[in-house]
Amino acid sequence: MFHIRLKVALLFIVGFVIGFLIALFLSVIQPKNKLPTHHASLHDLYEPWFVKQNLRRYRKTFDTLRYSGQTFLTESTYLYNKIEIACLVLVRRIKYVKAAQMTWGTQCNHLEFINLKPTKNKLPSKKNITNSAWYLLCKNLSNLPDTFHWVLVLNENTFALLENLRYLVAPLNSSAQYYLGHSMVFWGIRYNSGQAGYLISNGTLSALKRKVKEDSCSSDSVFWNLEDYYLGRALSTLNITTSDTRDKRGLAVFHGFNLQKLFSPGSIELSNYFKHSTYPTLCCSTRSVTFQVQGTSSMYTYSYLLNQLQIFASGSYGNRMATTPVPEYEVWKTLLREHGRNYTNISPEEYYEFWVDLVSDPNSFSSKLKSGN
Repeated sequence: MFHIRLKVALLFIVGFVIGFLIALFLSVIQPKNKLPTHHASLHDLYEPWFVKQNLRRYRKTFDTLRYSGQTFLTESTYLYNKIEIACLVLVRRIKYVKAAQMTWGTQCNHLEFINLKPTKNKLPSKKNITNSAWYLLCKNLSNLPDTFHWVLVLNENTFALLENLRYLVAPLNSSAQYYLGHSMVFWGIRYNSGQAGYLISNGTLSALKRKVKEDSCSSDSVFWNLEDYYLGRALSTLNITTSDTRDKRGLAVFHGFNLQKLFSPGSIELSNYFKHSTYPTLCCSTRSVTFQVQGTSSMYTYSYLLNQLQIFASGSYGNRMATTPVPEYEVWKTLLREHGRNYTNISPEEYYEFWVDLVSDPNSFSSKLKSGN
């Protein structure tokens, strides 16, 4: 009996080991996560739309744009004027407000901040339900004018590239019902993650306003900080659901984390985020629209690198001397003549006194600069 049991145990162990080795072998020969070469994408629509606008695109160097003295209509300026986007920012940390105003927020046609009162209580009582994030977002959306084509909702620590966003939505009919972002699934409801920001069209906003008239914003809120989920649930009752916003290679454009974390995957938080994503997601598209930042200084840094830093790879305009109506060696004489002074026999000391009376001495001038006067 003992030998039979031993033989059975050995067979079980051997079978288990063989099964494990086969599974390991199959996992090794499986191809790694390859980027899909192509899939149906919203990003494929822009170029055909651009052609239909009877527009032509010309490449210009920064040297030409900056120093040629000519005026050009850039593609981003054209899209800014054609596609009006209202930006609603949910604010939990007030320090980000000014940074958003001074950086990415300048590309919004309308920028509005919704101040959320921070709370540790996830289950608000009936008497303070109107302080919940969903209620405040719902009320602000319902009061927003219908003049904007799109509404972007995001958290205060999110950096948005409105130029890329307009590239994404330009071919779409804003009067139709669109709900764009990083799609997630929670309790059987598909919604766009608030961490990554989300976008609703004018058509979706109009449908939401009609629903709010019949059903108060405060009647459907249980948890404080799930405004993104509640918006998705409200829109699902209107048969409006999320869309696949990945680019044609399957790379995400709406990001719910900062770039450092996205470029170094492996954290539990990031794994759970992608686990609940509706579509298989890889990082990161060259047409990315949103990502989070760590601190206000990062917001200024990204704004400088993306919108202000200019690389002069070629060109010659910037190396030419600026044309002036008066030769440089005649400027000081012209200044004296304009103020009724004789320049033929003026001494250096007299010229300095004249300049101090006209402007300020260096110390006074420096003090005025520091005081802002």
